[in-house]
Amino acid sequence: MTDRPQKITFAEMRDMGVRGLLIYCADFRCSHSIAISGDAWPDDARLSDIEERFTCRVCGKRGADVRPETWQNKACVPAGALTEPGSRQVRCDPC
Repeated sequence: MTDRPQKITFAEMRDMGVRGLLIYCADFRCSHSIAISGDAWPDDARLSDIEERFTCRVCGKRGADVRPETWQNKACVPAGALTEPGSRQVRCDPC
């Protein structure tokens, strides 16, 4: 398990008006990503708490870089990339 910096909570993210997440594959050579809803996680959870739960369905690497989705225009959301709320394994698709 990699030591990761502690990130903001979902409550802090929602207070900023952000509800979506950008999930990046932990393998920099893979570079797959996905945009998902953050509604499935409780307010007291931190973004860094869920990073190890993701597995890239393309390369199989466990772990991810999870960031708030702060874009105003969501021009890059790959078709079929969104997962059902509560799903912890996502398919990472290239933009």
